[in-house]
Amino acid sequence: MKILLLSDTHRDDQIMFDLKRMYPNMDLYLHAGDSVSDEYSIHPFISVNGNCDYYPFPEFYRVATPIGYLLMRHLPYFDDKQVKDNKILIHGHTHKIKVNFDCDKVFLCPGSPNLPKDETEGTYMILDLKEKGSFIYIHDVETKNILYTYEIR
Repeated sequence: MKILLLSDTHRDDQIMFDLKRMYPNMDLYLHAGDSVSDEYSIHPFISVNGNCDYYPFPEFYRVATPIGYLLMRHLPYFDDKQVKDNKILIHGHTHKIKVNFDCDKVFLCPGSPNLPKDETEGTYMILDLKEKGSFIYIHDVETKNILYTYEIR
C-alpha cells in the first residue's frame, strides 16, 4: 500500500495537484489538516479537520494497512487507547517533520510543503507499507529528492 502524505498547505491547492500528477498511482492520498480548502478542491486527498479549516472534515481518519491500523488527526496528541489500537499515528499542525518509533508504534508528521517551521524548504512523505519491508520516505517539495528514509519494523 502506497500513501502520499502531507499537511498544512494553507490554501495552496496547487501543491496537491502537482504531487497527484507526479504520483498518479498511490493507493491513498492523505492530508493531515489545515488545507483551508473544501473536500472537492483537494480531491483525491482525504483530510482531517485542522484548527484553520473552515470546511467540516472529520477529526480522525482511520484505515487498515498491511502492517496495522493507521490513525490520522491534525493535532499532535493521542490518548492511550488511540495509541494502543493503531500502528501508525499521524498528525500535522507543527509544520515540522517528525518520525518517532516507540515500541511497535510509528508517530509521523509530514511537515509542511509550503510553510515549514523546520530546517527544510518544505516536505511531504510517501509511505510504502507492506507486510514485509515497509518504508517511510521524506521528500523535498522542490526537488522531489528523498531527504530521509526510515524502515518500519
